[in-house]
Amino acid sequence: MSDESDNAARLSDFVRLLTEHQGNIRAFIVSLMPGNPDVADVLQETNTVLWRKRDRFEPGTNFLAWAFRIARYEALRQLHRQRRSGHVAFSEKTVGLLAEVEPPEHSAEDLLSALDLCLDKLSDSQQELVRERYTPGHTLEDLAARTGRTAGSLRIALMRIREVLRRCIDQTLAARTS
Repeated sequence: MSDESDNAARLSDFVRLLTEHQGNIRAFIVSLMPGNPDVADVLQETNTVLWRKRDRFEPGTNFLAWAFRIARYEALRQLHRQRRSGHVAFSEKTVGLLAEVEPPEHSAEDLLSALDLCLDKLSDSQQELVRERYTPGHTLEDLAARTGRTAGSLRIALMRIREVLRRCIDQTLAARTS
């Protein structure tokens, strides 16, 4: 009877961890596949693998690091499939470099909340540029044609906006934890 209750408690803990970290796992996959429409599929595959391998997870260890390793592998598999089908994707080396980051110390909800706050601080034209660029189906080249700017100038403007957002998010999160 004790083994059954231990197994039930272990399963309950696993489900809690999996549920609690869904936002972080999804955000990690998005960071590996920005703008890729297959993020939801990779998240689903990652969850499937995590569930199949749940008995291999050691309670008390870093669940998120373990989940990120599996998510990285699933993202690489998807990118291989896309490359074979002719879809342009990041190289394995690029994905590998992106995946070497440490698990985030803040939840996806905290990050999104800080991002919303920081987006509101951008000028109207900066907000519009971000909105236009990150709308699914819109390319940088399309945006350049619509605005009369070069794709290169838009890349530089977006790079500067992302840096402003990164600094703002870091400051916002630091203020919340102090």
